[in-house]
Amino acid sequence: MLDLVAFAKPVLDEITGQDVRTWNSGPRVLAANWQVPEFDSRIWRVRTLTIAFTHDVMSQLMHADQQDLCQLQCMLDRFLRARLGMHSQENLGGRTFMITVTHLGVDG
Repeated sequence: MLDLVAFAKPVLDEITGQDVRTWNSGPRVLAANWQVPEFDSRIWRVRTLTIAFTHDVMSQLMHADQQDLCQLQCMLDRFLRARLGMHSQENLGGRTFMITVTHLGVDG
């Protein structure tokens, strides 16, 4: 069985430069304490990041060998950076981000 926290936490730590508190919050779902800067400010507010993985992505992760898992972590990193960048540009008033990982891989 794949440990989603062990898979995703290093990616979140790398993106933020923080030791992100990450935990399973349901089947195929992770939650994390996430800090992001306020729009046009130096103030960082704590928010909750929820990451849901689709059934197809979980199947892909469960059948991956160690080398493939490393490549999938790199793909997750790019995916999350893009999505979190969109969230920060939107200046959302809420304190919870929800991201669904629908695909990890190269589009061909």
